[in-house]
Amino acid sequence: MVDDDDDRRLGAAPPLVPGPSLEAEEKAMRGGRGGLVAAGVVAVLIVVAAVIALVLGDDGSAYETLGRNVNGAKGELFDGFWHCTFGRDVEARSNEQLMSELEERAQRGGKQFGENVRDRCLPKLTELEPRLDVLIPPDDMRPALNDLISATRDLRGAWSDYLAYLDGLEGPYDVEEGHDRVVRIARGWFDFKNAHKALNDALRENLH
Repeated sequence: MVDDDDDRRLGAAPPLVPGPSLEAEEKAMRGGRGGLVAAGVVAVLIVVAAVIALVLGDDGSAYETLGRNVNGAKGELFDGFWHCTFGRDVEARSNEQLMSELEERAQRGGKQFGENVRDRCLPKLTELEPRLDVLIPPDDMRPALNDLISATRDLRGAWSDYLAYLDGLEGPYDVEEGHDRVVRIARGWFDFKNAHKALNDALRENLH
């Protein structure tokens, strides 16, 4: 993320670098114009180096800040949501595993499982989209961040639909009846993981 201070630094003028002193100029004049030219070249090179360091340094800081904020939100809210839903000892490695874990718990708990997810876990997922939406990335990172926000929104919508279905159960959970909703959740999970990986890959390219 780039905050207002980062924006100001990116657009700020480079620091002033003092040129050769009057005494140095007099010595250069006495020693010939070559010394003065050399001193001038050195001063110009110092200014150019300062500008490059300023620009590159702030750009790197902007990408690093974005990475810290995105990965922090992902760990706290996305991972936290799934840990709350499945338990900390379970980490889905594929769509199929995630669907199996979800359907197993829905079969065991039914409506009560849905209530537990809604009351204890869903607030984390609900908070994730606004947490990402307020970030201000470098311009070239905006598409990747938008993809991550879109995947978050789709996942949240899939869970809302599934929880509404569980809340309306009047008997045992029917795996076949709930399957399409579980597929939507698995697709949202997969899209989020892919979008998160793509964003981190782009960050690494900019930081190398």
